[in-house]
Amino acid sequence: MRPPLPRQIRGRQGRSNMPERVETGTLTGNALGFTEELFSGWLELYEDSRVYLHFIISRHKNEHHTQHLLESWIDNGYDVRVVLPRPIMKYILRKYGFESSSEFLPDHYDGEVEVWKRPDFSIAERRGGTPGLEKDGISLPVIDFWQLEF
Repeated sequence: MRPPLPRQIRGRQGRSNMPERVETGTLTGNALGFTEELFSGWLELYEDSRVYLHFIISRHKNEHHTQHLLESWIDNGYDVRVVLPRPIMKYILRKYGFESSSEFLPDHYDGEVEVWKRPDFSIAERRGGTPGLEKDGISLPVIDFWQLEF
């Protein structure tokens, strides 16, 4: 179950497939767990539950906040995609079954760019939990990010 988004965001009907740019510290960013206390960065949120993470910096190194954020988004049914991830982020993404692909994102980049996503993401997954968190015989725990205390 996705956390409820603020009323101003829920009412964005009619802008078919136009993403909302979300930065840390904004109403939408906070609702997604993308808080200014933990991160600096920006993403794009689409009405069809796609999240394109373009840039993220964890403000608290080695505390696994980025992993918890990804787990939360996956567990809540978002189709998470990470644009041009750094090597450490690629390592984290592999643990969650993400694979490298390429996409055209003409509003931001010329030509195709590297985008990491989970190939097994489907509509059924949005309704039925989080398949795919077991990779190479390693079961990854799902932590409810919204219940963590900071």
